[in-house]
Amino acid sequence: MSRIIMLVPLDENVSLTTISLSLLYFFNKEEQKNYFKSFSYFPLIKSDNINFIRKCFSKKINILDDINFSKKIFNSYKYSSLVNKIIKECFNREKMNELILIKGINKEEHCDADQINFDIAQNIDAEVILIENLKELSLEYFRKKEEKIHFFLQQKKYKNFLGVIFNEINSPFIKMKYNFIDKLTILKNIKQSTCIDEIKKKFSFNSFFTVIAFIPWNKNLLQSSVINIFKFLNANLINTISIKNTFIKNITIFDEDCSIILKKNYTNTLVLVALSRMEIFFKTLRLLLKPKEIGAILLTGVLKINKNSIELLKFLINQGIPIFFTKQNTIEILSQLQKFNFNINIQNKVFIKNLLEYISSFFNKNSLISEKNKTTIDYKKTYSPKNFCYRLKKLSKRKSKRIILPESYEIRILKSAEICHRLGIAECILLGDPKKIYNIANQNGIFLNKNIEIINPFLIRDKYISRLLEIRKNKNIDEVFAKKQLKDNVVLATLILESGEVDGLVSGTVHTTANTIRPALQIIKTNSIYSLVSSIFFMLLPNEVLIYGDCAINIEPNAEELAEIAIQSADSAKIFGIEPRIAMLSYSTGFSGSGWQVEKVRDATSIVKRKRPDLIIDGPIQYDAAISKEVAKLKTPYSSILGSANVFIFPDLNSGNITYKAVQRSTDLICIGPMLQGLKKPVNDLSRGASVEDIVYTIALTSIQSL
Repeated sequence: MSRIIMLVPLDENVSLTTISLSLLYFFNKEEQKNYFKSFSYFPLIKSDNINFIRKCFSKKINILDDINFSKKIFNSYKYSSLVNKIIKECFNREKMNELILIKGINKEEHCDADQINFDIAQNIDAEVILIENLKELSLEYFRKKEEKIHFFLQQKKYKNFLGVIFNEINSPFIKMKYNFIDKLTILKNIKQSTCIDEIKKKFSFNSFFTVIAFIPWNKNLLQSSVINIFKFLNANLINTISIKNTFIKNITIFDEDCSIILKKNYTNTLVLVALSRMEIFFKTLRLLLKPKEIGAILLTGVLKINKNSIELLKFLINQGIPIFFTKQNTIEILSQLQKFNFNINIQNKVFIKNLLEYISSFFNKNSLISEKNKTTIDYKKTYSPKNFCYRLKKLSKRKSKRIILPESYEIRILKSAEICHRLGIAECILLGDPKKIYNIANQNGIFLNKNIEIINPFLIRDKYISRLLEIRKNKNIDEVFAKKQLKDNVVLATLILESGEVDGLVSGTVHTTANTIRPALQIIKTNSIYSLVSSIFFMLLPNEVLIYGDCAINIEPNAEELAEIAIQSADSAKIFGIEPRIAMLSYSTGFSGSGWQVEKVRDATSIVKRKRPDLIIDGPIQYDAAISKEVAKLKTPYSSILGSANVFIFPDLNSGNITYKAVQRSTDLICIGPMLQGLKKPVNDLSRGASVEDIVYTIALTSIQSL
């Protein structure tokens, strides 16, 4: 099974790319190779380093490089499309024993970075590692960072928080707007003092989060090679001989005052020379005792090099000094250099290996690879809304079932049928006059593929009369009454389903719940293993999917019926990959209250435990104790669900219907259902206010329900 880790930066100055590559390097080491067979790397902002990363890791890593959230508006259509793409990629690799590393976004890259990172992490069920810096190596400063992290986690309640990596410890560049020349000066003069033993000594205490790594800033890992600088500037090389990989420690602009120039030390120096001053520079250079010590020369403002200039350059070329030229003037070059990245030398593989080795050496192996994190261990699975919806479509596509839609003159139904056909979610069968259906579709810009089957009810009704009479013979209906009933397309569609010509039925956009369910109860009837039909709603909360039952069918179920609703709901949850943890809801937890309503729930819980000892269930229990671990510790410390219920069984329709509508409307969440359970064949009801998206998901549910 794949493992998904997402890196979430809390600041701009954390060297996120370096940390990302170091983690890949760490997991790809020989001693960790047995954990993962393959690796994937998904940066959320498109990077120029992608090609180098491919070279560095050879074919061992798959990179999703067409994802770019930098200009996408949060919650826009394009944004949702990218999130869905990541979910799809992660879903497709679910059983590959693969490490998927997601590189998050910082606030400098997107103003909604925190929310985007949270949204993606929740939707892909990622293990989250926060990345933060430490400007000062002191306990007081660490406490400030700890408070910041605590506040952040209160705002963004990540459901799978792995720990924190502190990088750039004691870096002089954190939150300081040094220019290129200042940075070179610091790198040249600063002394390296931070050591890992000092860090461990200062921070040998317990915190509310796991520290995965303390990584000291190391000036030796911030290099500015000649090659990198000139590739960054997109300058042109004059001398074609092999370029020495000199590291630049100084930068200077050529000045015509020779007395000043002669006093300067040009060792490892990048000299900017305007082409107009080249002859003066050449004469001055001859006065230098050691011209070979010059790091490199960049000629600025070069539109064309004349023969005289070429002759002057021959001397420098013979000295082996790297010489480049650019059309840009000196001021433009200095401005461009302010964006030069000192943190990673993307051309030098040896340097990269040393860098990744250095960073990964600080990782706490027990925090990253422990018994609970091994890919052979099954996780307690929860699904985010987008993840769950994607899985519905995927599971439905695998089933490829025939779902009949009797309300085929409704625009939303036609749009949904078109989407389901295009995405392969299900084979939708439209019931209605083909000419009328195509007219409605054309008038509303809906393209109905010719492969979408349309059944004309006027041509087939009579052949179902005898079957309807047989099914309802106990009601003593006659042929006239049967013909009248068959004029209702929902009744006709239900008979088509009963005959086995289709696999499921979805209705309700223009019919009441009773009009959809009554024919199903009369014609399809209840599954032999059940005594009733009930319903569930899938409540798509931001962090997980909860199941509410029964909020649509049974008004006042007794203990036996309530137990059956719980069993049906648990079995339905398993169909959709949700491991049920059932809460039998009441206004009382355990034995804190009494009354016939509480006793009914207590009896129902006992019946479920007796009939299905394999199910995790608790009741009677209040909603807060069922969903909150903190409340559960106080009210029911020995509960089998321990505040982590995901299937909630309400004691009656009154409480269930009120609750689901209150939660749905107050939080503006997606609510899929009601999904009927207990019938021999799947029939599902739609709300008359259902959106096209709701209908598509209900069609998918119905397809998955069918055998």
